[in-house]
Parts: sequence; C-alpha cells; structure tokens
Amino acid sequence: MNKTPISFPRSASYLAINLVYLMIWGFAGIGKVVSGVPQYFHDKFAKTWLASFPGIAASFWLITASELAAFGLALAALMRREFWVNRTPSFLVGTLVWSLFVFLQLGFGLWLTGDFSGGYNLFVYFALTVGILHFVETHWQR
Repeated sequence: MNKTPISFPRSASYLAINLVYLMIWGFAGIGKVVSGVPQYFHDKFAKTWLASFPGIAASFWLITASELAAFGLALAALMRREFWVNRTPSFLVGTLVWSLFVFLQLGFGLWLTGDFSGGYNLFVYFALTVGILHFVETHWQR
C-alpha cells in the first residue's frame, strides 16, 4: 500500500470536514450561551426525570458545554492546520469522536421526550460522523 499522502484531495476534504463541524458546534454552542435556557426547553423536559436530576437548567448547560468543547476541538484543529499534508489530525479526530458523544446526548433527550423523528435525525448525524471519522482515519494512516 502506498504510504505517500494525497495532497489536494486530502487537504480539501479535511478542511471541509473541519469547517462543517466548526460551524455546527459554533452556532449551536455559542447560540445557547448568547440566548440562555429557552422556555421550550423547560416545557419539553418538565415531565421527564431530567427535571429532577440534574435539573433542566443543568441539562441545558451540560449540552452547551459539550457543544462548546466540540467547537474548541474543531477550532484547535483549524488553528493547527491539521488539513495540511503530513499533519496528524489529532484535534480533528478528537472533534469527530467528541461529536459522537454530543449527538448521543442530544439524541437521548429527543428519545426521552418521544420525539422519534428528531431522534432519527440525530441517529443519522451520528452515523454520518462515524463514516467521516472512518474516512479521516483511513486517509490519515496511508
């Protein structure tokens, strides 16, 4: 197997992947910080056990912290220029792996409230992230 990295396709793909996750988690996390806990969040989870433990506001801020952590990893990957040839995509891989756990958190809340359509959408995001993670690891280890 050829160990020489492909330059442009690999770099462009990694950059696009990095930017899309930077946007997803940047808009989600920063948007939550700016707007705070919305009323719909209280309404949606008031009748679940999350209202008792850890609490609705705490649940919201835990999700926010997870999204901001994913955003931070994506930002670190971009700042380190991990999309360049011969750069190890450590933070990009970290972004993708952490994103799986954020999607898991979000999906759990949707399934808990019976929002099966939204839960399915989160499952698709999760599955696509697994595929993207596989793509990054496969092309990185050539």
